[in-house]
Amino acid sequence: MAVAAPAPELVVTGRKRRFLVPLVVVAVLVGLFYGIRFLVYAAHHVGTDDAQIAGNITTISPKVKGQVAAVDVDDNQFVHKGQLLVVLDDRDYRVAVQQAQAAYDQAVSNLRAAATAVPQQSTLTAAQMAQARAGITQAAAGVLNAQERVATAEADYIAAQANAVKAAQDEARARTLVAEGAISRSDYDAAHAAYVTALANRDAAKQEIAAAQAAVAQARAQVLASHAQLQQAQTGRQTTEIKSAQARVSEAQVEAAAAALANAKLQESYTRITAPIDGVVSKKSVNVGDTVSVGQPLMAIADQAHLWVVANLKETQIQNVRVGQPVAIHVDAYPHQTFSGRVESLSPATGATFALIPPDNASGNFTKVVQRVPVRISIDASSDPQHVLRQGLSVEVSIDTTNH
Repeated sequence: MAVAAPAPELVVTGRKRRFLVPLVVVAVLVGLFYGIRFLVYAAHHVGTDDAQIAGNITTISPKVKGQVAAVDVDDNQFVHKGQLLVVLDDRDYRVAVQQAQAAYDQAVSNLRAAATAVPQQSTLTAAQMAQARAGITQAAAGVLNAQERVATAEADYIAAQANAVKAAQDEARARTLVAEGAISRSDYDAAHAAYVTALANRDAAKQEIAAAQAAVAQARAQVLASHAQLQQAQTGRQTTEIKSAQARVSEAQVEAAAAALANAKLQESYTRITAPIDGVVSKKSVNVGDTVSVGQPLMAIADQAHLWVVANLKETQIQNVRVGQPVAIHVDAYPHQTFSGRVESLSPATGATFALIPPDNASGNFTKVVQRVPVRISIDASSDPQHVLRQGLSVEVSIDTTNH
């Protein structure tokens, strides 16, 4: 009995089945492999595309006002720390420095004069006091000598008085005897001459007493004058103290003048504006001839050497995120290049907390919204040797949370 041949449609279907089944199996196996791999990767990694590169941007502003004399840089130009950026007209500030220098020189001269006057006054006062003390000693000795002279004159007067009394008696006796003719006229004349001499000696002794007493008074007056001179000399100490105080005032004036001079030089130095950091100039808004004021923004310098990533993770993703964990960074501008970094820190609050009007979750119309927590990620310098990264670029980050 003959067997009927299979229909052509069944043959084609069988062949397709033999090819499709292996393909489906392979597809399922590949899907399982990559699915399991993704699940394993996702179990130990968290990531987000809500991230961008950040860095320091320094705004350049003048510390003094003035007219711009020169601008030595342009936008997108790389500058080094200390490089000259802008020069202001410094003529007014140079005049101020000259005035401050003159005031300082004058203060120094006044100090030198005051410092010289103090020892001179001190020496003069010492000499005057020594002279006054010597005068007192000499005057006191003169008083003693005059007093001794008075005593001697008084003793001489007593003796002269006694001699005068005796001579008067002898003259009276001789007058009687010469009248009686008992003695000669010459003997009487001798007695009378002796009497006159004794009176003269007595008067002279009396005058000597007066002279000696006058000398005592004069010596005592000299003592008083010497004491007055000593008191006057002692006032020289006060003069010395006054001059010392003036010298201290002059020292303070010198310090004040030195501070004013330093400030004037500092203000002059501010007319030359230099770069505070290495970086790239941007947002230049100053030109020669402009008149700028203190604090006016002239340009900005972006630091390209120290960049980091700010990744805003969902609050449901930060459970296993720790400082120091490695991070893979994919920059939208360089899709074929992967940069590396590490978790540097986590913000103490969510981003919404720092908003101008933070949300109040206690309100009646509360709608729960997943919050974002900023995470700072440092970029390894070795992964960006050409410094191609720029601030503000959008990135995607993947944090390896294996070690948590």
